[in-house]
Amino acid sequence: MRRLTVSVVLALAIVMIPGNRKAEAGRIGGPASQIVAIPANQSLYYDVSFTAGSPAIVSVVGGGLTNVELYVYDGDGNVTRGAGIADRKTAVIAVYRAGSFRIELRNMSLLPSTVIVSTN
Repeated sequence: MRRLTVSVVLALAIVMIPGNRKAEAGRIGGPASQIVAIPANQSLYYDVSFTAGSPAIVSVVGGGLTNVELYVYDGDGNVTRGAGIADRKTAVIAVYRAGSFRIELRNMSLLPSTVIVSTN
């Protein structure tokens, strides 16, 4: 199993905070990250609550061997698809009212994929 680089996620988190100030909006409970394993040709779903006023930013970073699609859905049916290559993608969606957002990680490969998922 390949070792995943956590520094990429930390670098993204630092870049997302202008002037290194404390983030005032984002995931309820603060930024978070988690290592997850996605079986081949399957999806994993997570429900995450975000506060209103700033975009929800979700990133996925893997070892580069698989293709993982990232989707974020709001409660009104709006969806955004992650941009990037292979298993390294970021999705941004406007949060105009607080609520629960569904994150879908879809492994399009014939191999299982281990990735780090992070939110602002």
